Amino acid sequence: MAWTLQEFDDPRAQVLALAQAVGDALEHTLAERGHAVLAVSGGRSPIPLFTRLRELELDWSRVTLTLVDERLVPADHPDSNESLVREHLLQGRAARARLIGLATDPALDLDECVRRAKADLPHVDLALLGMGEDGHTASLFPGAPGIDAALDPAGRERYVGVIPPAAPHARISMSLAALLDCSGLWLSIAGPAKRRVFDAACADPRSALPVARLVHQDRVTVRTYWAA
Repeated sequence: MAWTLQEFDDPRAQVLALAQAVGDALEHTLAERGHAVLAVSGGRSPIPLFTRLRELELDWSRVTLTLVDERLVPADHPDSNESLVREHLLQGRAARARLIGLATDPALDLDECVRRAKADLPHVDLALLGMGEDGHTASLFPGAPGIDAALDPAGRERYVGVIPPAAPHARISMSLAALLDCSGLWLSIAGPAKRRVFDAACADPRSALPVARLVHQDRVTVRTYWAA
């Protein structure tokens, strides 16, 4: 089994436990390698976690933050994950960390952003993921053009361009292969609807849900934290 599940009745307890787990993994990676790269997801859901993580007592100057995925918008756009991370995570003690964004081409050309990410971004050690009610994780949306290649666990591309079938904005995202190269993966979900989706994905190795491809593999454990 390539996933674990911890259940919490209280969302605050989930945040505290998840922040502690990520902090411990960062400390371990820093002790082993001298530097750590943490990729985080955007949206509003991770904000309480970010505000907890930023106060962890570790050497943030040796941590690089980056994004699991990003919308193809300017860094100051309200929908920008980079903007969210700067506002809520790159503060307090974590202000000493380095942040590398994904939408780095001034013209916001998707192919160029993907090329730059492949060329310039360091290997990601640890990644924090979320999941949508459609079963997408990162920006790996079911039904998106090219999604089969993006979900190939043996794929060679670390970053892919994604045009979501319904959600706004083109995206750049870590591929499944890149996620499986991380030494630590955490999936944070909340509410009964997402729990049903997650349970369905775990129950069916042949499921078309992208999150099912994440949990049904044997390379890295997906540590799932669910709050009611």
